[in-house]
Amino acid sequence: MFEIPLAELVLEKLNRDDKTPLQRQLYQIIHDLINNGKLPPDKKLPSSRFLSKEAGISRITVSLVYERLVTEGYLYSREGSGTYVSKVVTPLVPSGNAPVMKSWVYSERGARLLLSESSPPQPKGEFVPGIPDVSEFPFHIWRKILGKYYSKKYLHLSGYAESGGYVELRKAIAAYLAISRSLQCDPDQIIVTFGTPQSLDLCTRLLSDPGQQAYIEDPPYWATESVFEAGGLKVNCIPLDEEGMALEDGMIAANGKFIYVTPSHQYPTGVTMSMERREKILALARKHQLWVIEDDYDCEFRHDDLHLPSLQSLDQGNHVIYFGTFSKSMFSGLRLSYMVVPPGLAPAMRRAISNLYLPGMLQLQAALAEFINEGHFYRHIKKMRAIYFERGALFRQRLKAVFGNKVTLSQGNSGLHLMARFNTLLSFEQFSLCARRHGMIVRQVKFHKPTEHGLCLVLGYGGVPTRDIAGAVDRLQQVFIEGERGLFFSGA
Repeated sequence: MFEIPLAELVLEKLNRDDKTPLQRQLYQIIHDLINNGKLPPDKKLPSSRFLSKEAGISRITVSLVYERLVTEGYLYSREGSGTYVSKVVTPLVPSGNAPVMKSWVYSERGARLLLSESSPPQPKGEFVPGIPDVSEFPFHIWRKILGKYYSKKYLHLSGYAESGGYVELRKAIAAYLAISRSLQCDPDQIIVTFGTPQSLDLCTRLLSDPGQQAYIEDPPYWATESVFEAGGLKVNCIPLDEEGMALEDGMIAANGKFIYVTPSHQYPTGVTMSMERREKILALARKHQLWVIEDDYDCEFRHDDLHLPSLQSLDQGNHVIYFGTFSKSMFSGLRLSYMVVPPGLAPAMRRAISNLYLPGMLQLQAALAEFINEGHFYRHIKKMRAIYFERGALFRQRLKAVFGNKVTLSQGNSGLHLMARFNTLLSFEQFSLCARRHGMIVRQVKFHKPTEHGLCLVLGYGGVPTRDIAGAVDRLQQVFIEGERGLFFSGA
């Protein structure tokens, strides 16, 4: 049978008038061709240079798509030979008398989820945002406490979790929040979850219906948009100003459901929401009967003197659901987080999390409760706050010394990352390709309504040892030099 070359199939399916980026389109085209058997196992793909030339798209775009499909197991590379379709992928085609699928393999929501941005492929490397320094964590203490609860004496902790989480952990979190964030809440209002995305998914499933609307910050935390859209919600990205999310009354639709904000330290810009804006958000929530999700993801590492009250502590109408996590304060693989929900919502939320996820890991929760109650958690936070403050200050100083007026940095002295806008002609795809050669993994800041030119990056410094910061910034400069030199010689 006559075989149509991949380049022609790509040209046939690419829609240059579509707002969907060409990189996403190309990924989906090759992905579907593999799944429907048109690109069989061990089929050799054209080189990135050839496909780029034939399809009229950049070579970097093709290279990044190939790279992603290799990472996901759809393709594999042979050094010096080329790129091939993996043998382990089973094409999604009917056999025998099986009925033919007339629609997408994935739902519309599923397709959006798979094409959306995801976490970095590895939780290491210079400048990966959101990664704490695990070398400073007291694993010797944690291991001793954890081992205690995995003994036969605590066999009763081997089943499913109690509704909302282990009661002693909920008590410990409530007591900690009362001191650290002035939150007055009963342990019954604490819902223990396994990561902030699960908290968000639970709220979406329980409190909204497909087609309703959510309002999030622009630029957003990458996972927020993915979870809301996977739940069938329409997401509206609201620009930020120096006071935080600039949400106005006229922007809110009749079927609005959520306002998602990071008021203490906006991710990724670092903006702190003003007191006036906090009160305005709560007033809008009361007027339009919206749920406000307050994500306080790195509240432990605020370094300035301005400690504004949380939205939860200001809320008089029971509209605020407060999110917290231990992934930044302890280590990212822990995957333990929590919500503080209004009293009237707590029983339904406890039942929903049990029905949907059947949570367990009671030994882990018991160990964390003891870790907090014995003071180990607070001592670790106090130690890391000083370390991150020093790293953040040094990182800013070194970036300005090396890049000068070619870089603009976000304000604030909080958290484990900063936002940097570089004055360069490099696209993120071009920069990323060079950065990977140097072992760097960075995340692009994606504004839905861009107002400035340049390359905007989220640069994490939490996991970079203090002694390595100067060298890391120098290597970052080298990435820009190599990328811009390649751009010059290519004539782009």
